[in-house]
Amino acid sequence: MENWRKLISARSGFTLVELIVVIVIITTITVAALPGFINSFRRGQFENSVAKVVVMLEKARTQALASELDFDQKIPPGGYGVFFDFTSEADPTNQKVILFVDSWNNDPDGDGSSSDAREVNVNYADEDIASRTLPDGIYTDGGDIALSTIEVNSPPYVQIAALRGEQLADGAEWVSAPGNTVTVIFKPPYAETTIFGNSITPLQNFEADFNLVTESSTRTIKFNRVTTTAQVIQN
Repeated sequence: MENWRKLISARSGFTLVELIVVIVIITTITVAALPGFINSFRRGQFENSVAKVVVMLEKARTQALASELDFDQKIPPGGYGVFFDFTSEADPTNQKVILFVDSWNNDPDGDGSSSDAREVNVNYADEDIASRTLPDGIYTDGGDIALSTIEVNSPPYVQIAALRGEQLADGAEWVSAPGNTVTVIFKPPYAETTIFGNSITPLQNFEADFNLVTESSTRTIKFNRVTTTAQVIQN
Protein backbone atom coordinates (compact mmCIF):
# COMPACT_ATOMS: atom_id res chain seq x y z
CA MET A 1 0.00 0.00 0.00
CA GLU A 2 2.81 2.43 0.83
CA ASN A 3 4.49 1.83 -2.51
CA TRP A 4 1.20 2.45 -4.32
CA ARG A 5 0.78 5.80 -2.56
CA LYS A 6 4.28 6.84 -3.52
CA LEU A 7 3.58 5.97 -7.16
CA ILE A 8 0.39 8.04 -7.20
CA SER A 9 2.13 10.96 -5.51
CA ALA A 10 4.94 10.84 -8.05
CA ARG A 11 2.47 11.10 -10.97
CA SER A 12 0.12 13.70 -9.52
CA GLY A 13 1.38 16.61 -11.72
CA PHE A 14 3.22 17.55 -14.93
CA THR A 15 6.97 17.42 -15.02
CA LEU A 16 8.92 20.47 -16.21
CA VAL A 17 9.72 18.74 -19.49
CA GLU A 18 6.03 17.97 -20.11
CA LEU A 19 5.07 21.59 -19.40
CA ILE A 20 7.70 22.84 -21.84
CA VAL A 21 6.43 20.44 -24.52
CA VAL A 22 2.83 21.62 -24.04
CA ILE A 23 3.88 25.30 -24.24
CA VAL A 24 5.88 24.64 -27.40
CA ILE A 25 2.90 22.87 -29.02
CA ILE A 26 0.48 25.68 -28.11
CA THR A 27 2.93 28.33 -29.34
CA THR A 28 3.47 26.49 -32.64
CA ILE A 29 -0.28 26.17 -33.27
CA THR A 30 -0.84 29.85 -32.42
CA VAL A 31 1.96 31.05 -34.69
CA ALA A 32 0.69 28.87 -37.54
CA ALA A 33 -2.90 30.10 -37.16
CA LEU A 34 -2.13 33.80 -36.66
CA PRO A 35 -1.51 34.74 -40.33
CA GLY A 36 -4.78 33.11 -41.33
CA PHE A 37 -6.63 34.97 -38.61
CA ILE A 38 -5.05 38.28 -39.63
CA ASN A 39 -5.89 37.69 -43.30
CA SER A 40 -9.49 36.77 -42.44
CA PHE A 41 -9.81 39.90 -40.32
CA ARG A 42 -8.46 42.07 -43.13
CA ARG A 43 -10.76 40.46 -45.71
CA GLY A 44 -13.70 41.12 -43.42
CA GLN A 45 -12.79 44.79 -43.05
CA PHE A 46 -12.24 45.07 -46.81
CA GLU A 47 -15.66 43.61 -47.65
CA ASN A 48 -17.22 45.81 -44.98
CA SER A 49 -15.65 48.95 -46.49
CA VAL A 50 -17.08 48.15 -49.94
CA ALA A 51 -20.49 47.31 -48.47
CA LYS A 52 -20.59 50.64 -46.59
CA VAL A 53 -20.04 52.53 -49.87
CA VAL A 54 -22.92 50.64 -51.53
CA VAL A 55 -25.15 51.41 -48.54
CA MET A 56 -24.17 55.08 -48.78
CA LEU A 57 -25.32 55.25 -52.43
CA GLU A 58 -28.61 53.57 -51.57
CA LYS A 59 -29.13 55.87 -48.58
CA ALA A 60 -28.67 58.99 -50.73
CA ARG A 61 -31.19 57.65 -53.26
CA THR A 62 -33.68 56.74 -50.52
CA GLN A 63 -33.41 60.15 -48.88
CA ALA A 64 -34.11 61.83 -52.21
CA LEU A 65 -37.14 59.61 -52.88
CA ALA A 66 -38.43 60.32 -49.38
CA SER A 67 -37.79 64.05 -49.91
CA GLU A 68 -36.17 64.22 -46.50
CA LEU A 69 -35.81 67.69 -45.06
CA ASP A 70 -32.45 69.39 -44.65
CA PHE A 71 -31.26 71.25 -41.56
CA ASP A 72 -33.51 74.18 -42.49
CA GLN A 73 -36.45 71.77 -42.39
CA LYS A 74 -36.96 72.12 -46.13
CA ILE A 75 -36.40 69.80 -49.07
CA PRO A 76 -32.81 70.49 -50.18
CA PRO A 77 -32.94 72.04 -53.66
CA GLY A 78 -29.85 70.15 -54.81
CA GLY A 79 -30.82 66.81 -53.33
CA TYR A 80 -28.56 64.21 -51.76
CA GLY A 81 -25.26 63.03 -53.16
CA VAL A 82 -22.24 60.77 -52.78
CA PHE A 83 -18.75 62.07 -53.52
CA PHE A 84 -15.84 59.77 -54.42
CA ASP A 85 -12.38 61.28 -53.95
CA PHE A 86 -9.76 59.05 -55.62
CA THR A 87 -7.03 61.17 -54.06
CA SER A 88 -7.31 64.24 -51.91
CA GLU A 89 -4.68 66.91 -52.57
CA ALA A 90 -2.63 64.35 -54.53
CA ASP A 91 -2.30 62.20 -51.39
CA PRO A 92 -3.06 58.54 -52.22
CA THR A 93 -3.45 57.73 -48.53
CA ASN A 94 -6.31 60.20 -48.09
CA GLN A 95 -9.20 58.74 -50.09
CA LYS A 96 -12.77 59.49 -49.05
CA VAL A 97 -16.38 58.72 -49.91
CA ILE A 98 -18.80 61.33 -48.56
CA LEU A 99 -22.58 61.33 -48.21
CA PHE A 100 -23.75 64.93 -48.41
CA VAL A 101 -26.58 67.39 -48.94
CA ASP A 102 -26.11 69.48 -52.09
CA SER A 103 -26.86 72.64 -50.19
CA TRP A 104 -26.52 76.37 -50.70
CA ASN A 105 -22.89 77.33 -51.07
CA ASN A 106 -20.89 80.51 -51.33
CA ASP A 107 -19.87 81.14 -54.92
CA PRO A 108 -18.17 77.81 -55.77
CA ASP A 109 -17.08 79.17 -59.17
CA GLY A 110 -15.32 82.10 -57.56
CA ASP A 111 -16.74 84.57 -60.06
CA GLY A 112 -18.92 86.48 -57.61
CA SER A 113 -22.16 85.48 -59.30
CA SER A 114 -24.85 82.86 -58.76
CA SER A 115 -26.30 80.57 -61.36
CA ASP A 116 -29.92 81.37 -62.22
CA ALA A 117 -30.05 78.65 -64.86
CA ARG A 118 -31.11 76.01 -62.35
CA GLU A 119 -34.64 75.78 -61.09
CA VAL A 120 -35.20 76.74 -57.46
CA ASN A 121 -37.08 74.28 -55.26
CA VAL A 122 -40.63 75.58 -54.75
CA ASN A 123 -40.50 75.44 -50.97
CA TYR A 124 -37.75 78.06 -50.81
CA ALA A 125 -38.88 81.67 -50.89
CA ASP A 126 -37.06 84.33 -52.90
CA GLU A 127 -35.52 85.83 -49.79
CA ASP A 128 -33.90 82.48 -49.01
CA ILE A 129 -31.69 82.74 -52.08
CA ALA A 130 -31.15 86.49 -52.26
CA SER A 131 -27.42 86.30 -51.57
CA ARG A 132 -26.64 82.63 -52.04
CA THR A 133 -25.36 80.46 -54.86
CA LEU A 134 -27.71 77.68 -55.88
CA PRO A 135 -26.65 74.07 -55.43
CA ASP A 136 -24.41 73.11 -58.31
CA GLY A 137 -24.71 69.33 -58.57
CA ILE A 138 -21.23 68.67 -57.20
CA TYR A 139 -19.68 68.35 -53.76
CA THR A 140 -18.32 71.65 -52.46
CA ASP A 141 -16.07 71.27 -49.43
CA GLY A 142 -17.11 73.85 -46.84
CA GLY A 143 -20.25 74.74 -48.77
CA ASP A 144 -22.29 71.54 -48.82
CA ILE A 145 -23.29 69.59 -45.73
CA ALA A 146 -21.36 66.33 -45.22
CA LEU A 147 -23.61 63.81 -43.46
CA SER A 148 -21.08 60.99 -43.13
CA THR A 149 -17.61 60.17 -44.39
CA ILE A 150 -15.84 56.89 -45.12
CA GLU A 151 -12.05 57.09 -44.86
CA VAL A 152 -11.19 54.48 -47.47
CA ASN A 153 -7.56 54.08 -46.37
CA SER A 154 -8.52 53.38 -42.80
CA PRO A 155 -7.64 50.50 -42.53
CA PRO A 156 -4.49 51.28 -44.55
CA TYR A 157 -4.56 48.07 -46.61
CA VAL A 158 -7.78 49.12 -48.44
CA GLN A 159 -7.46 51.50 -51.39
CA ILE A 160 -9.40 52.91 -54.31
CA ALA A 161 -7.25 51.66 -57.18
CA ALA A 162 -9.20 53.20 -60.08
CA LEU A 163 -12.09 55.59 -60.73
CA ARG A 164 -13.34 55.60 -64.32
CA GLY A 165 -16.53 55.84 -66.35
CA GLU A 166 -18.38 56.42 -69.61
CA GLN A 167 -19.14 59.93 -70.79
CA LEU A 168 -22.80 60.78 -71.22
CA ALA A 169 -22.44 62.82 -74.41
CA ASP A 170 -20.71 60.34 -76.71
CA GLY A 171 -20.05 57.16 -74.74
CA ALA A 172 -16.32 57.85 -74.76
CA GLU A 173 -14.23 56.45 -71.95
CA TRP A 174 -13.56 58.68 -68.98
CA VAL A 175 -10.14 57.40 -68.00
CA SER A 176 -9.03 56.69 -64.45
CA ALA A 177 -6.28 58.97 -63.17
CA PRO A 178 -4.93 60.05 -59.77
CA GLY A 179 -6.96 63.01 -58.57
CA ASN A 180 -10.20 61.89 -60.21
CA THR A 181 -13.45 62.57 -58.39
CA VAL A 182 -17.01 61.38 -59.01
CA THR A 183 -20.15 63.06 -57.69
CA VAL A 184 -23.52 61.27 -57.80
CA ILE A 185 -26.56 63.44 -57.12
CA PHE A 186 -30.13 62.25 -56.44
CA LYS A 187 -32.70 65.06 -56.66
CA PRO A 188 -36.08 64.93 -54.87
CA PRO A 189 -38.77 63.86 -55.29
CA TYR A 190 -38.03 61.19 -57.93
CA ALA A 191 -34.31 60.68 -57.29
CA GLU A 192 -33.42 62.06 -60.72
CA THR A 193 -29.77 61.06 -61.01
CA THR A 194 -26.75 62.86 -62.40
CA ILE A 195 -23.10 61.82 -62.32
CA PHE A 196 -20.14 64.16 -62.78
CA GLY A 197 -16.52 63.21 -63.25
CA ASN A 198 -14.09 65.81 -61.91
CA SER A 199 -17.07 68.16 -61.36
CA ILE A 200 -17.50 69.01 -65.07
CA THR A 201 -17.82 65.83 -67.15
CA PRO A 202 -21.36 64.34 -67.26
CA LEU A 203 -21.14 60.55 -67.01
CA GLN A 204 -23.53 57.78 -67.96
CA ASN A 205 -21.92 55.43 -65.45
CA PHE A 206 -18.80 54.97 -63.38
CA GLU A 207 -16.75 52.19 -61.82
CA ALA A 208 -14.68 52.31 -58.64
CA ASP A 209 -12.09 49.58 -57.99
CA PHE A 210 -11.38 48.85 -54.34
CA ASN A 211 -8.23 46.83 -53.61
CA LEU A 212 -7.25 44.71 -50.65
CA VAL A 213 -3.55 45.44 -51.01
CA THR A 214 -2.28 42.58 -48.86
CA GLU A 215 -3.92 39.94 -51.06
CA SER A 216 -4.30 41.74 -54.41
CA SER A 217 -8.07 41.22 -54.21
CA THR A 218 -10.38 43.65 -56.02
CA ARG A 219 -14.06 44.56 -55.72
CA THR A 220 -15.54 46.84 -58.38
CA ILE A 221 -18.58 48.99 -57.62
CA LYS A 222 -20.50 49.72 -60.84
CA PHE A 223 -23.17 52.41 -60.92
CA ASN A 224 -25.39 53.53 -63.81
CA ARG A 225 -27.44 56.74 -63.76
CA VAL A 226 -30.46 54.95 -65.29
CA THR A 227 -30.65 51.83 -63.13
CA THR A 228 -29.41 53.75 -60.02
CA THR A 229 -28.50 50.45 -58.37
CA ALA A 230 -24.91 49.75 -57.39
CA GLN A 231 -23.41 46.40 -58.38
CA VAL A 232 -20.39 44.81 -56.73
CA ILE A 233 -18.20 42.68 -58.99
CA GLN A 234 -15.55 40.35 -57.58
CA ASN A 235 -12.38 40.42 -59.70
